[in-house]
Formats: sequence, C-alpha cells, structure tokens
Amino acid sequence: MKQIIVMIAMVILGIAIAGFVGEFRDSAETLSDNANQQIMRITSGGAL
Repeated sequence: MKQIIVMIAMVILGIAIAGFVGEFRDSAETLSDNANQQIMRITSGGAL
C-alpha cells in the first residue's frame, strides 16, 4: 500500500515539475527575445 502511495506522489511531483519547467521556458524565451530586440536596436541605431 505504501508503494502505491509513493508511486502516485512521484507521478504528481513529476507533473508539477513539468509544468514549472514549461512556465520557465516561456519566461526564458520572452527574456531572450527582449534582449535580442534591444541588441538589434542598439547596433542598428549606431550604424553609419
């Protein structure tokens, strides 16, 4: 019985971690896109 409870808890933990990683990926992509836009703005504005 304890093994079943532990197995269910591990599955729930895995789902929670997968959700957190998915949210982090979206945040990381947003940060990366913003940084790339700022770099392009800086380098394009200073070009002759």
